[in-house]
Amino acid sequence: MAAVRVGIMGFGQTGRNVFRLMAARRDVEIVAICDTVPADQLLYLLKFDTLFGRFDEPVSLGEGALRFRGRDVRFWASFPKGAVPPWREANVDVVLECTARAMTRADGEAHLAAGAGRVVVCVPPAEPLDITLVRGWNDDELRPEHRLIALASRTVSCVAPVLAILKEAFGIERAFFDAVHAYTNAHRLADVPLSDKRRGRSAAENIIPQESRSEAMLERLFPDLAGRLTGSAVDVPVANGSVVDLTCWHSRAVSPDSIATAVRAAAAGRWKGIVACEDEPIVSSDVTRSSYSCIFDAQATMTLGDRLSKTLSWIDAGWAFAVRISEVVSALARLDAAVPVGERP
Repeated sequence: MAAVRVGIMGFGQTGRNVFRLMAARRDVEIVAICDTVPADQLLYLLKFDTLFGRFDEPVSLGEGALRFRGRDVRFWASFPKGAVPPWREANVDVVLECTARAMTRADGEAHLAAGAGRVVVCVPPAEPLDITLVRGWNDDELRPEHRLIALASRTVSCVAPVLAILKEAFGIERAFFDAVHAYTNAHRLADVPLSDKRRGRSAAENIIPQESRSEAMLERLFPDLAGRLTGSAVDVPVANGSVVDLTCWHSRAVSPDSIATAVRAAAAGRWKGIVACEDEPIVSSDVTRSSYSCIFDAQATMTLGDRLSKTLSWIDAGWAFAVRISEVVSALARLDAAVPVGERP
């Protein structure tokens, strides 16, 4: 099977994490990178990362290229904001849209018109695309004809497995979640004027309440919970490691032991590689570079009576999400390998 030729649009933390993950793979070849930032700044941030350490292979800049492993990766740096690079010049099969903007279908189609075979959008889109994927939930719905593919948010990828497991085992009548996020480059180190006044405050010095955008996505995944599921978010002054605090009202009896048993069984079955059940007393820094989207904290599980549960699930949002992105690329490669060349979209 020929390697999938990947282009990365946006070389921020997500794009660089994907590059680190895919660099040593043989089934994937990164052939192009595009970003609005100058090339020397991007190279520096690839080589030196505060959370994940030095990049362990030689990498340098050439003329319009990133030189890596004896070959040139097409590098469109200082690219005009909002513009789309000519992906066909690099013969790109899949574009990974790793910018922070909420894309429309027209935005995705612009990448296709520029020569990309498919687009994987790595932040929740502004409108529905061909499919929105949550690994472990609807993988079997991915088809060769899907060309504009969205991934659900990092919060959704963490809380959806727990909701699914608890709903199947104990039923859920109502649920509330609070997503507690580490700060990112979307936040500020000092107070600045911003239309979102809370987000303009210093992220390293404050606990900052935010509106959750995950509620609507979760209701699309669990339509029977529509109107009975709500959530909030808060940004806290830690550099890495996030947690989702989920409270559920159940229709069948629960206990901390029965919940942990259900999660362990699911983690060994349908959710293998995506959910882990942690029995040790961990904290946020302990999940750094974990590939799991949901690390269920067994010791933190609580119940009130036999119908109300409170659970914690951890995630290294930046790293685990990059793992999910790379898995989608692999899934697309397997789909295409099963379809004759002349019949591919």
